[in-house]
Amino acid sequence: MLDHPNARSSHGRPTPRTGGLAILLAIIVALVWSGLGEIDAPEHGAFLLGLAGIAGVGFWDDRRCLSPFTRLGFQTALAAGFVGFAGGIERLPLPPPLDVPLGWLGAPLAMLWIVAVINFYNFLDGIDGLAGLQAIVTGLGIALVGFNSLASLVGVALAGASLGFLVHNWSPARIFLGDAGSGLMGFAFAALPLLAPAESRGPTVLFVATSLWFFLADAVWTLARRVVRGERWYEAHREHLYQRLVASGLSHASVAGALGGAAALVTAVALASPGDRAAIALLLAALLFVGEVGLVALRTRLRPAEVGRRA
Repeated sequence: MLDHPNARSSHGRPTPRTGGLAILLAIIVALVWSGLGEIDAPEHGAFLLGLAGIAGVGFWDDRRCLSPFTRLGFQTALAAGFVGFAGGIERLPLPPPLDVPLGWLGAPLAMLWIVAVINFYNFLDGIDGLAGLQAIVTGLGIALVGFNSLASLVGVALAGASLGFLVHNWSPARIFLGDAGSGLMGFAFAALPLLAPAESRGPTVLFVATSLWFFLADAVWTLARRVVRGERWYEAHREHLYQRLVASGLSHASVAGALGGAAALVTAVALASPGDRAAIALLLAALLFVGEVGLVALRTRLRPAEVGRRA
């Protein structure tokens, strides 16, 4: 199973895209090694079934190239199945006093959160090393928060597997995650916070969203620009900020390293700023993202010819 380069690719030679299967296997081995003691509630089983289901849909897409709406249908069904067991988000995942109760909106918003993160993670898995580095940061962050034993175990397993994968995926990559891997990571990071006690899910979702900030913000920013311009938001493209930085002449390693370092910094601040101080991490993340947008604009103006040629 090879990913052959095309007009939208950031790589120049056919590359295997089955790394996601190794990530899934690593999680299974970690669970078995631990004795499966952390799987002691229906929502835990639902999480693992959802994780395997998302990886399966991604593997199917890697082989057969499913339509965007077929993928979205499967993702929504799997997210709904998990939320049906785990429940939704009781309060809006924002710092106080903005964390208002959600009531009946908690379940549909939890489904939307999961489906969005699955797709956004896939969107940002476009250059060597970026998705794996982000998975190390967020996986360790979830483990350190320690809101649930299964979540901590899966977080550590994801981080460790991603570290091993990164050895082969750092630029120039010798293997890719594929949709099976990016979908698995997206589902895991979105669903794990919903294993926290119901009253603390808002802050836990906020922590994960802050750790994933540069992935989520890039995806939302780019989709909004495409919608405003009247373009089909669901079609593949090369307009994400990280792609434009590479097109401006920066290397995969420098872009992935900078964004991974920024994610690690924001995650560390979020770990040190719980509760009503969570706004500190969000403010830092927003300022860094503004800097990323400004850097893209600056490099685009300085090297327009090269950007056009590479894009």
